[in-house]
Amino acid sequence: MDNQKDYDRDNEIVPFIGIQRKYVNIASKVYSILFLGYAAWIFIRKFLNSSKILEDRLEGIWAHLAGFSIVEGVVMIAIIQIGDIAMYLTSKFKMKVKKQVEAAEAKGRAEGEAKGRAENYQLWAAWNERRMGAEIKGIPFNEPPPEPPQNLNDMQN
Repeated sequence: MDNQKDYDRDNEIVPFIGIQRKYVNIASKVYSILFLGYAAWIFIRKFLNSSKILEDRLEGIWAHLAGFSIVEGVVMIAIIQIGDIAMYLTSKFKMKVKKQVEAAEAKGRAEGEAKGRAENYQLWAAWNERRMGAEIKGIPFNEPPPEPPQNLNDMQN
């Protein structure tokens, strides 16, 4: 039962960001790595290529990082949502294919059983015709009857 609770908890949607809880850790790690990489790049760029005072440099860094964090967050959520949609559509497609395969297998089984019953009926009808012909002619008939079908369900149908 705990596995079901864990599964349900992992698949619940986190309200603020709109993604499943199981993706939050991965998304936060990727977000942090990208953010820190970008922050380091901006920090180095602003300090090495600027002759401005420290306050202007820091102000430029914060402006870049604020804009980047918002865009990065939106892009990550969009990527996760697109992935979710792709997985959902893949799952639906697999279920549809599975149902089609099961239906084709059931149809094939039904056709095979019907063909088997028809063949079995023909064998018995031919044997019975020979038996009745011998009986009419007064000839002894000692031919054994045809083998019963392998599947007992065929006998019942």
